[in-house]
Amino acid sequence: MLVLVVACSTEEPRTLVASPTPLPAPSPTATPAGPVCSLSSVPPSNVTPTAASAIKLPDGPAKLPAIAGRSQLVDTKFYSALLDREMPILVYLPPGYFDSQRRYPVLYMLGGWDGDYREWTWWGLCDEAEVLTRRGYIQPMIIVTPEGDRSYWFDHAPVEGSDGKPWGAYIWKDVVDYVDTNYRTLPRRESRAIGGLSAGGQAAFMLGLTHPEVFRIAGGHSLSLRGADGSLAFFGSQDYFKQYDPAWLVQNTDTWQMLTLWIDVGADDHQWGGPIHDFHAQLVVRQVPHDWTDSWPGDHDSNYWSAHIIDYLLWYASKLTGQGPSGS
Repeated sequence: MLVLVVACSTEEPRTLVASPTPLPAPSPTATPAGPVCSLSSVPPSNVTPTAASAIKLPDGPAKLPAIAGRSQLVDTKFYSALLDREMPILVYLPPGYFDSQRRYPVLYMLGGWDGDYREWTWWGLCDEAEVLTRRGYIQPMIIVTPEGDRSYWFDHAPVEGSDGKPWGAYIWKDVVDYVDTNYRTLPRRESRAIGGLSAGGQAAFMLGLTHPEVFRIAGGHSLSLRGADGSLAFFGSQDYFKQYDPAWLVQNTDTWQMLTLWIDVGADDHQWGGPIHDFHAQLVVRQVPHDWTDSWPGDHDSNYWSAHIIDYLLWYASKLTGQGPSGS
């Protein structure tokens, strides 16, 4: 059962964005040989990649025109000035990208603690986006999966045992700037979503709540909700970490009023299910609107997330603002 929790909020402030200058289709740094979503690297032994032929389409007819044209999964690296290192990144360019000057909304998806930037693609994100877009079930969108390197994607505390690196700013500034500069995006908050699984789900909420001027939409899929408990030095003290803690931010700020939120957790998730239900209850008391489901069977693992990628893509695509008929 999917429950929509609704509450009244103040009107969202209007953001003015200058009309972007059209960019040519970039010359990809990696040219795929074979299926669009194939990766040259071999997945870990515990990963069974989703086959495109096994994708089950949503019930009911498609509501958008079918889209033809070329698409591509670009496996590349870019230099992050904030981290002072090259970082790997995957960028999925949807069908028709190379056949027009259209601009696209962008979905940023973050992996889990043990995953890397290819994790979502191994679970089937690219394959399922490709099929849903070509069949007209979702609008075309660019999908980006950056590397996190077990960082939790927030600015690390400057304490002993921590690298002190700005891993949060790396996402909302360096990654977003790289994507907006090199691909034909719609560079505005209404056309950006960020989501993630487990640690990446917590990071999506941290980034959305701290930078709603960058991301309008945030999704947490079994978000881990780890706190400054001393187990990871870079979380720092509780006083330091509260500036990123989703529970503290929801309780003490109003940035949630600028966001569209989703949370799901498997019915059998005994690892993080308790904290996730507590967070959901806090949102209800605080009257924070969010889509919520805890009835899907599954644990805190890839079997659960891969089974619901289509649900995630349908939701993100329905919330993102795409390019209108006038090109805006």
